[in-house]
Amino acid sequence: MMSKEQFEQIMNRMDTLIKITAINAFQGKSRADVVRILSSLGFSNMDIAMILGTTSAYVAKVKYEFKKKRTKKEETEEKIETKEAGRNDE
Repeated sequence: MMSKEQFEQIMNRMDTLIKITAINAFQGKSRADVVRILSSLGFSNMDIAMILGTTSAYVAKVKYEFKKKRTKKEETEEKIETKEAGRNDE
């Protein structure tokens, strides 16, 4: 049976491997892009923060800003579609 100490050592090594993999996989991407990608893959704010070496508050802020920006974009697209539909009816 594995001791708690052995388990912790394995978990620490796994955390390190995850960070190294993420660095290689997301090279050249902004931190905000990495947050969006990892979030879409189902990672929690805490997991994303651990991978990026930042806080979960930063991750939450980035996700909020992205959602806000996406909502504005969707509203703009709806307005354009409504205007185009109005022109087609004429």
